[in-house]
Formats: sequence, structure tokens, C-alpha cells
Amino acid sequence: MKKFLILILLISFATNAQNNDNKWVVGVSGSLVRFSNINRVKDWHNFQAPKINIVRYLFSGLSADAGITINALDIHPFVTNNFGYNSFDGNLRYDFNLSNNHLVPYLTVGASILSPPSTIQNSKSSGVLNIGVGGTFWVSSHWGLNSQISYKHSPEKVLSMTAHKQLTVGVVYSLKPRERVIKSFWNRRW
Repeated sequence: MKKFLILILLISFATNAQNNDNKWVVGVSGSLVRFSNINRVKDWHNFQAPKINIVRYLFSGLSADAGITINALDIHPFVTNNFGYNSFDGNLRYDFNLSNNHLVPYLTVGASILSPPSTIQNSKSSGVLNIGVGGTFWVSSHWGLNSQISYKHSPEKVLSMTAHKQLTVGVVYSLKPRERVIKSFWNRRW
């Protein structure tokens, strides 16, 4: 009964997400990349883990996000990557000023520097432009679940990389406990 009461109380609290008082959030996730241009990189899927990112709230629903994706884990026999995929990402996020909700959707735009694929001779690191959508579901004052899908556009003149999509799923942690606004079911108007 005690656990049930605690669960009800936790659910009845609304928590603030990343906002002006809670500026820093770190995250770790897994990433799945799909390449679709068969002329350059073939129709491949690559799995990367971990992707580590840090996000800083700036103002009015706008945040800066920096992340690094490292191809450190292979999951044999389920996923076999055809080549290593490493990237450094810099993005701006806009969350429609919904930072105080449990579910915080956002749009993102930015750029990435990608390591050269080992399958193309004499390939070099390349830059791509990013656009994407994502969301964070805050389950407590510190912890949240995050998912994001990005389209990474590579200019045609870059021969070592093609446009691709990246899906990330992971957990985020707010470095400062987010304030709670008490809205218990006893105080709600029915």
C-alpha cells in the first residue's frame, strides 16, 4: 500500500523539464543510421553506441546541443556494421516553450562532422547539415527518456559520405533537480 501511495504521489506531481532554472542536461543513447544512396555507400544500416550529448538551455525554448557518436560497440550476430561511423554534432533545439511539461517535443537544426568511411578509398572527414525532430519524456525530477530522428544532408560534391537518417534512443539526466509544481489530485478541481 505504501508503494502504491508513493506511485500515485509521483504521478500526480508535474515536473519542470530543462528550463532557465535547470540549464544542463546530459544524455547517453544508442544510434541507428540508415544510408540509402546505393551509388555511394550502399543500402546499409549501422548501429552505434554510445552517443553522448550535453544540452544547455539558452532562452525562450531554445537550447544548444553538442554530441559525439562513437562506433564502440558491435552487437554480433544481430548487428554487423559495414564500416565505422563516428560523428561530432552541434545543434540548436527549439521546444515550443513546452519545457515545463512531462513530454517535451522539439525541432533541431545544426551540422555534423563525420569520420571517413573505411569502405571508400582516400575518403576524408566530411561535414553535413542536420534537421530533425525529437522529444523527451521526463519520468522524474532528474531522469528522462529521449528519442530523436535526424536527416543528415551531405552535399553531392562530397564523395566520401551520402545523405542519411539517424535515429537515437536513450536516457537523459538533469544535472540540477528540476523544481516540482505540486498539483496533487487532492487539489485538482474535478
